[in-house]
Amino acid sequence: MSCMKPTNFFALLLAGIATLGSVAPQLTASASAQSITDKSCVADIIGEDIGSQVNIRSGAGTIFNVIGTVSVGNLVIVANDDRDKSGVITPLSRKDSEGKTWYLTTRFRASPYKGWIREDFLKLRCPYP
Repeated sequence: MSCMKPTNFFALLLAGIATLGSVAPQLTASASAQSITDKSCVADIIGEDIGSQVNIRSGAGTIFNVIGTVSVGNLVIVANDDRDKSGVITPLSRKDSEGKTWYLTTRFRASPYKGWIREDFLKLRCPYP
């Protein structure tokens, strides 16, 4: 997590969209068991300083590229794990080589751009109506 101060929201949004757009096919291929529905979980981005940035990565681990950031205090949508056929809403997660859990997230329900955020930067709320 960096200590970057919030700047022009629209400039950051456009930069993030441009960055995410260049890696979208890679994300789709690496996270094929996913869905964002009206009953998806959401997560608050948590950290020490409101407005500081949390990295969003192309895969579940720090070895993967940073494809964007999201500010502490914002909300993200967490993808559902379609492999759970029990009817229980289960967030899509993966463990990295260090045993840390990462969740597949997106900022907007209909967005094709998704990335991974480590569990210690998320406060999950499941399911979210």
